Amino acid sequence: MREVINRALLAYFEIPTEVGNRLDFEEGGPGPIIGYVMDRFSPEASYTQAGLRGVFIVADLDEAQMTELMLIVSKKFGTYPEFTPVIPERRRLALLQRR
Repeated sequence: MREVINRALLAYFEIPTEVGNRLDFEEGGPGPIIGYVMDRFSPEASYTQAGLRGVFIVADLDEAQMTELMLIVSKKFGTYPEFTPVIPERRRLALLQRR
């Protein structure tokens, strides 16, 4: 039987210029939406790429949470996140030590 590895996902999305410009002039800007995403999915790491309005989030997400994040990003930002499975270094080292 194969061991199931608890892995994180890197979710990345870029907010299109038109949407970002519109959000910049709304009350609170994009902050409340990004804040909700951070509170909802509790990422272990997150980064923004200011020049491109890119957002990187590393979090443990199940299929329902991936779907929810995809719906939030598509509805609020008009784009879709890209998901890449990643294994944080501390988990990788723990797996290697068990062998």
